[in-house]
Amino acid sequence: MKLILALSLFLGYVTCQHIHGHELKVLAQNEFNGYDHNHNGVLEMAEFEASVQGTDTNGDGHVTCAEYAAASSQPHALALEIFHHYDQDVDCIMSHADAVATLHQIDSNGGGTVNEHEFEHYYTQIMKHLGHIPHGHNGR
Repeated sequence: MKLILALSLFLGYVTCQHIHGHELKVLAQNEFNGYDHNHNGVLEMAEFEASVQGTDTNGDGHVTCAEYAAASSQPHALALEIFHHYDQDVDCIMSHADAVATLHQIDSNGGGTVNEHEFEHYYTQIMKHLGHIPHGHNGR
């Protein structure tokens, strides 16, 4: 099972490397496909919640940075970087409610589901924020 965004399959990039066009699109698609369990092109709340629950390996209702990194297909350093993007209080713990709030942020049109375009846009914004897309570029 995979979690979040955020959010994977980073092809061995180290934290400082920049991602360009096609690479970014492939990364976002792979991450999206990991959440879209029924492969209908729409990420529904139930699918996302199942991914979150699957990542919570000890069943305590929280996803730790270690659980997230272990479940992520991204390199460990990038997985932690993305996790900390969401972990505002930097305690290395994300509650189920925090994860669900993230899905609502990704749902830019407020429709209650996330399509691949919404996910790719959000993923691109995270990569920009983390410095993986050169300033002034949109990853294309």
